Amino acid sequence: MSTTATAVSPELNIDEKKANKIVKTNIALLIAGKLVSLLGSSIYSFAMSLYILQVTGSGLSFSLNLAISTVPRVVFGAVSGVVADRFDRKKLVVSLDILSGFIMMVLLAVGLIGELRLVYIYIATFLLSTCSTFFNTPLTASIPNIVDDKNLTRANSLSQSADSIATIAGPFIGGFIFALVNIHLFLLINGLSFIFSGISESFIDFNLRDKLCGKKEKTSDVPKERASDKLKKTFIVDLVDGVKYMISQKWLIVFGLFVVFFNLFIMIGLTVPIPYMANQVWGFTPQQYGILSMMFPAGMLLGSLILAQLPQAKSNYRRIMSCILTFSVMILLAGIVASDLIMLSNVQYLIVLTFLYLAMAVSSIFINVPVTVTMQKLVPNDKLGRVYGALGTLAIGLSPIGAVVAGALVDLVSPWILPFSCGVIMVVLTFFMSKIKEIKSL
Repeated sequence: MSTTATAVSPELNIDEKKANKIVKTNIALLIAGKLVSLLGSSIYSFAMSLYILQVTGSGLSFSLNLAISTVPRVVFGAVSGVVADRFDRKKLVVSLDILSGFIMMVLLAVGLIGELRLVYIYIATFLLSTCSTFFNTPLTASIPNIVDDKNLTRANSLSQSADSIATIAGPFIGGFIFALVNIHLFLLINGLSFIFSGISESFIDFNLRDKLCGKKEKTSDVPKERASDKLKKTFIVDLVDGVKYMISQKWLIVFGLFVVFFNLFIMIGLTVPIPYMANQVWGFTPQQYGILSMMFPAGMLLGSLILAQLPQAKSNYRRIMSCILTFSVMILLAGIVASDLIMLSNVQYLIVLTFLYLAMAVSSIFINVPVTVTMQKLVPNDKLGRVYGALGTLAIGLSPIGAVVAGALVDLVSPWILPFSCGVIMVVLTFFMSKIKEIKSL
């Protein structure tokens, strides 16, 4: 299929070399727009939380702003998938970035006219996170249409790189800006960056793959029969339709359940007990804990860059299953290292956990990207947004439950038991999943 996508295009009347150049331009615009948008949201969330802490001195007010930023992803995740499938995705991506810039400008105007009250900041945080939720789903669902087949893995890997860079750089840039730049100037710069990002995304060809394949250009990402019936169908009907489709696909059900339990066990076995032991048992300094916290996003960035250079695999089954097993074993090893049987200095614990975190992070990329590519190839375009939205909601939705459960368990049992037990369970689940016929055929 990839040779067809990059052959002489009857639609654009260009040769393969020119087609490759257009694809690379599309990818560059995609990554630049996504990176600016995600960085803007991450920088805003961190910088404004520091501003709140400075003004109020309240840890609760500080954490509340961070918590508010996660609510839209849980509440609107599935809805964003319906929106992505019902409306023109290019218009959604461009307009939501520009709307994010407008929100920043309104908050700036409010701060200049009066003062930046907490309620205004919280409202802006909620609205900005909502825009980000409705921005990410259509953008991710559009990647198969933005590139040709042979660049699909590379585009998704670079997209993951943008996520990782935003995760790593956001807090650092946010802290730097907060320390050196006036808060009003920060809002102005952040608002303008969103607007410029939206403008750059307007130059992305969201139907490039169809053109390169010689198909007639569509007027929107929505099939004609869905577009004509758009006003009659409700969001609930569309949502139910998407769920019915997922239920009809056994491989999707298996991956969906995996995503749910994978994130749940990461929260119970890694996110809560390891930081608890690092601070309360091993006596990590703030600098040591900061280094450890950086390892996962840094490993994700490394994995994304490595995967972007590898040729696209004909079958994703072996790569996905081996990396799921690797991740599971790494959590199990973290439990063993943290157990009472092994006594190390805090520096030695940091070194060992650094390698484990990097291995898990690289493995997670080698899981996420092939799974995403598989979904983009097998799920119909008019249902892709709803599948992304539903899986994202399920994954994030159970995380708070996992946090509560893990928080209660670390007070009842030795904390090392949590990563060890979760690692064992994940290894067993990986074995059973690898035996499913529909998964083997991917």
